[in-house]
Amino acid sequence: MSIVESICRELAKKKNLALVSIVRQLASAPRHAGSCMLVDEEGLVAGTIGGGLLEGQAIKKGMEVAQSGRSEFMDFTLTGKDAASAGMICGGSMRLYLEPIRPDNRTEVLYQLLAIAMGCGDDMFSVVPVLAPGRRVLCRKKAATWPIPTEIACILQEKLDAGELDVPLEISDSMGQSFVVLPWSAPWRLVLAGGGHVAQATAQIASQADFTVCVLDDREEFANKERFPQAALVRVVPEYENCFAGMALENKTLVVIVTRGHSFDRTVLVQALREKPAYLGMIGSKRKIKTIYDMLTSEEGFSREDLARVTAPVGLDIGAETPAEIGISIVAQLIAARAVLDGGRHHLDPALAGNVAGAQIAKAAEGSACDAGTGAGCEPGCLQG
Repeated sequence: MSIVESICRELAKKKNLALVSIVRQLASAPRHAGSCMLVDEEGLVAGTIGGGLLEGQAIKKGMEVAQSGRSEFMDFTLTGKDAASAGMICGGSMRLYLEPIRPDNRTEVLYQLLAIAMGCGDDMFSVVPVLAPGRRVLCRKKAATWPIPTEIACILQEKLDAGELDVPLEISDSMGQSFVVLPWSAPWRLVLAGGGHVAQATAQIASQADFTVCVLDDREEFANKERFPQAALVRVVPEYENCFAGMALENKTLVVIVTRGHSFDRTVLVQALREKPAYLGMIGSKRKIKTIYDMLTSEEGFSREDLARVTAPVGLDIGAETPAEIGISIVAQLIAARAVLDGGRHHLDPALAGNVAGAQIAKAAEGSACDAGTGAGCEPGCLQG
């Protein structure tokens, strides 16, 4: 669960909170600027800023900020010897901003909107007046205008143009008023087109693997927060038309199609191919996939090169049969895809990731009852609906 989702959850419980963010870091401090943790009046709720004595002191101060409602800064300077004695492996300096978060209606709505925006793939930032944190403003990076004072907007536009709005900032206006700007970058996101049994299992497992989950379905009884409590966004999309409206799919977004029928799979696949997400997978048997591909080439004008971007059937070959097992096989492949896309696992076998960055999916063994051994080859109505 992300920090934003944790904030929403705790605010719903009417808890007083403090968000502890690293706003400046020099040398080899244990965590980088932008790392944060969430504290309530009783202690740590989520996240970390590096552990050890520093984090312990920050938690204690965060508990005080959560109770008082007054924001504070904390500065630390650690030599290598100091760091070792504090139970840490790094030295360096660090500046923390402790921001109180109160469970009032305005704040709850703001963080709910932030969760939805990030679920839609939008990069956001918040502008927090140091002396009045309850008046924080949420802004979308790509917006034409921001609902903040013109002077502050000009400063931040310069930072954005210079590529310096990806880490927290401390800024002041000509009147001496101080602000902290906290970036909220869109997380790795999984968009599930379909809300059936496989989608339900996949959503639960994917959220535990640090994907922000969005669910789309054409049926209200399947697309709701009661069925998908872990999802940042659940949307009813009649006939799956315009199902990705308002979503930025090109940035760190993986789309998996698990609808309840061939026609809906085709409808979603056409839209997804045009939107070009970072990863695109579809459940289904070889016969179903071939039928859809033939229609897309003959009727929609897609080339074989276009279709080669699709991982179908989606999921690793682990002999999965139940919805939970299929969900595990799908998320395992998504984790591999994320690693390949992120560029952080050069030794990873790219075939595990499916059709990502030119990698070829490992072909299912001939004669398998369900393609890729996941159960994904079952016809609609077996496990999907």
